[in-house]
Amino acid sequence: MLTPEKLHQDVKEYNDESFKLIEKNPWLIPTSVALLTFPIAVSIHGFWKNAILKKKLKIEREKTKQLKLENKLH
Repeated sequence: MLTPEKLHQDVKEYNDESFKLIEKNPWLIPTSVALLTFPIAVSIHGFWKNAILKKKLKIEREKTKQLKLENKLH
């Protein structure tokens, strides 16, 4: 098991390597943000569409119930 000092050292080395990579290739920043943002945007869109469709389904079920009640009364 890693000791806290060794773990801290490993994280520091990883961060240093990451910063060097970004300094050499600054175009990675917007690309990385876009790659992280796209799945989030798709998920939000899907959630929103699902909520709208659930509401439409409830409305249609209520219409069906109302029609059945009208047919029973007549």
